[in-house]
Amino acid sequence: MNIKIRGRRHRLPAVLEIEEAKKLLDIPKKRYPTGIRNKAMLSVMLNMGLRVSEVSNLKFIDVSTCKKKLRVVNGKYNRDRDLIIPAYTLELLENWKIVRPDSKYFFSTLDGSKVNIRYIQDMVGRYRVRSKIGKNVTPHTLRHTFATQFYRQTKDIETLRKILGHSDISTTQTYITLANIDVENAMNGFMEIV
Repeated sequence: MNIKIRGRRHRLPAVLEIEEAKKLLDIPKKRYPTGIRNKAMLSVMLNMGLRVSEVSNLKFIDVSTCKKKLRVVNGKYNRDRDLIIPAYTLELLENWKIVRPDSKYFFSTLDGSKVNIRYIQDMVGRYRVRSKIGKNVTPHTLRHTFATQFYRQTKDIETLRKILGHSDISTTQTYITLANIDVENAMNGFMEIV
């Protein structure tokens, strides 16, 4: 399906249903440090809507598990934003803090280097295959999933714009369309009474 944003036609992004997102989060193994880290990265994208570049660039000082806050510094368009960390994601971040190596980056490799964007993209692709999700899933799909679910539950487009760090509300309005697709599908399957 295509929609118009700022006068141009755009293809609607893929979005995971909640059961698909849970299947994806079940793949990383908690018994390995990289599994703990990867599960936390997936959760940050799925439950907080961070871009892959924001996950990769997240610094240790930007994550305060005691205050339950995460600061996205100089996100796209240089818009810093403070986000509340949901309970499940908080637990995963705390688990990673226990085993992570000393590094200025919150999500680092085991030798303390920054986890690069390409690794995160490949990881999401591998986990999609292993979870047998038929859709094309990228880190941006996880962001779209968060945004769509947030809008479905709150109907608060302005707060969603701030959470995502969008400069233009028309970009955020894509999620109104995505959230309403389930209504359209239900109506298309409705059998008339008379």
